[in-house]
Amino acid sequence: MRRSAESLEAAGLNVEVFAFRGQGLYSYAAAWMRLRPRLHPGRYDLVHTQDAGALLTLPHRVPLVETITRIQPGARFLSRRANAIIVPSEELGRRLRTRAAIHVLPPSLDERSRVALLVDLYRTVINA
Repeated sequence: MRRSAESLEAAGLNVEVFAFRGQGLYSYAAAWMRLRPRLHPGRYDLVHTQDAGALLTLPHRVPLVETITRIQPGARFLSRRANAIIVPSEELGRRLRTRAAIHVLPPSLDERSRVALLVDLYRTVINA
């Protein structure tokens, strides 16, 4: 996560990482309470989450890009609320059944190519 944020910053983007510990309901509720007041269009152009982290953006007020690395409870529900989805394989993308644009970024992709594709994707979502 940190390396990706640093690479995106090097590409000229402003990045803010919101990290939290825990996986239970209480952890998500506490994180949601901390994040919600900050999520508004005047502060952010876009939010990029990973897996169940998209829960923290609901109801979302800014465009949402979600990276889904595996199908877990709620993944299909959350993918329907995203503006764009990133998956590591086409097979995983087919299993989501969402109207959101699905983009495959394989784990084998080098960091420079990954960042270039993310920057293009972010611009597309923001300008949609």
